[in-house]
Amino acid sequence: MLLLIGSTLSCLLVPWISENSSHRRVLQEQRVSEARDILKQSLADDAQLNAIVTSIEMFNKEAESNPKGYKAAQAEHERSFGKQYLEFDQHAWWWGHDLPVQSGLLELPSGSKGEIENLNQAYAKSLLGSVQQIEVLRKQFLGKDYVPRAPHNAEVLLAARKALNDLAVTRGSIISQLAGKFMPPGINW
Repeated sequence: MLLLIGSTLSCLLVPWISENSSHRRVLQEQRVSEARDILKQSLADDAQLNAIVTSIEMFNKEAESNPKGYKAAQAEHERSFGKQYLEFDQHAWWWGHDLPVQSGLLELPSGSKGEIENLNQAYAKSLLGSVQQIEVLRKQFLGKDYVPRAPHNAEVLLAARKALNDLAVTRGSIISQLAGKFMPPGINW
């Protein structure tokens, strides 16, 4: 009789334990994958912003080396800027929208959804600050009032680069917190 009860319990419990363990393992792997993806997406935003600023710096150097022929380079750079900004815009504002939903699907602790929404808002605010700095550069270097070799150009570039770096550090902190929300308990970076 004891053997029959043991066999019955084994037939019922072993599959349940195995399934539950497998579910937890898959969930853990998906959480780690989501955390990695968050870090990658943010890095892509920073790389695109950096590429925009670097191209403006390159234009300024080109215009300084040929102040008489800078108008053609400025027109070309304006087209290039539009393409770069469009790529940034299509990515930066959209990749994090489903993170609150993902928090539920990945069975994060209750309250995580609200924290993730707040971190997303903080990230978007930092991105907006970066966009404002990019707009300052666009107006300065692609506007009709641009003057090659003007001393103010270097000051504007330096101030924008510093502000953008500060904003990137802020975003990095936000993204670390956001990715950390998805990391399974007991697993550290």
